[in-house]
Amino acid sequence: MKRFLSLCFSLLCLALAPLSAAQTPPDSPELDAAVTAAITHFNRQIGTLIQYREAERISDGEGAVIFVEVLNRATGDAYPGVIDWLYGLRSGDTWTITLQGDAGYRAAYRQLADALTAQFDAADRQYRTQAVPGRVPPAQLLNYELPFPDTTYGTITRSYSQHGTGKVDFDLTGTEISASKDGEIVFASDGQRLQTYQSGAWWYWNTVIIRHGDYEYSLYGHILPDSIPAWIRAACPIGQPTPCSVPVRAGEVIALEGNTGNSTNPHLHVEFGQGYGVVPYLDVLDDDGDGRRDEVIYAGYVYGEHNVGLNGVLPEAVAAWGYLTVLQSVLGG
Repeated sequence: MKRFLSLCFSLLCLALAPLSAAQTPPDSPELDAAVTAAITHFNRQIGTLIQYREAERISDGEGAVIFVEVLNRATGDAYPGVIDWLYGLRSGDTWTITLQGDAGYRAAYRQLADALTAQFDAADRQYRTQAVPGRVPPAQLLNYELPFPDTTYGTITRSYSQHGTGKVDFDLTGTEISASKDGEIVFASDGQRLQTYQSGAWWYWNTVIIRHGDYEYSLYGHILPDSIPAWIRAACPIGQPTPCSVPVRAGEVIALEGNTGNSTNPHLHVEFGQGYGVVPYLDVLDDDGDGRRDEVIYAGYVYGEHNVGLNGVLPEAVAAWGYLTVLQSVLGG
C-alpha cells in the first residue's frame, strides 16, 4: 500500500510540475504564424540583399528563440557561420516576434525565462559552421601574438572558456590594436559609429580581418570609427565586400579600440577561425543620419572558430585565463 501511495504521489508531482523548455513543443499555430509573418516582413524590406530562413527554434510555451540562417538573396545560398536570433514572447494567444536590429530586442531577451536562455548557446552551436579538426596543422596555431603592440598591456574580460571557441575579449590599457600574426588584410571597415547593444544589431561593429594561411584567419572587432591607418586605407576598399590583400606583420598597428556594434563598453573582440565572410545588412538604425534605412552595411565575420596559442601560451592555458587577468605583449616571446 505504501509503495502504491508513493507511486501515485510521484505521478501526481510529475503531472503538476511545469514542463521544461526542452519538454515543451516549440511550435503552435499561433507561434508558427507569427514567425512566418516576421520573416516574410524582413525578407521584403526595400533594398535588402539578404533573406532569413528558419533553421530551428526552442520554446517553453511563453517565450521562444528562433534561429535563422542568413541567405544571399540572389543565389539562395546561406552565409556560412551566420545564425541570427529572433525572440518570441506570448501574451494570451498572441506572439510578438522581435528581430535583431529592433529597438526592443534586448528588452525582449530579458523577459525570457532563465531555463530557456540557458539553452541558447548549445542550440546555436548545432547550426553554425564548425571548425574541421586537423584542417590546420596544430603547430601553426601556437605562434600567435597578443593583439596589442609589443610591451603594452591588456586585461582579459572573457577568454575562450567564457566567450566560446576562438573568441577573446580584451580591455586595452592603450588603444592600439595590432596584428596577432603575419598575414594579409582581406577586409577592413571602420565607417560605423553606433553602439547597438540594445538592438543586438551586430553588423554595426567595425572589423579588420587578416588571412594568415589556408583556413587560418583572425578578426579584430568593435574598432573605433575612422581609426584604420592610412597605409591600409590606401590599399583596401574600406567597408566594401571586394577582397583586398594588404601585407601585415605581427605587432603592426591596424586600428584602435572602440565600442561599435553589439558592445557594452570600449574593448577589443578578437576571433580566430577557418574562414571569413562579408554580409550585406541594411542600415536599419540610420547610422549616418541621412534618413535612409535601405542603405547597405557590409559586416565582416569569421567562422569555423578554433583556439590558438597567444604570446607563447598554449590554447588550453589561454582558455583558463580568468576575468581581469593582466597580460603584457612580448613580441616573439
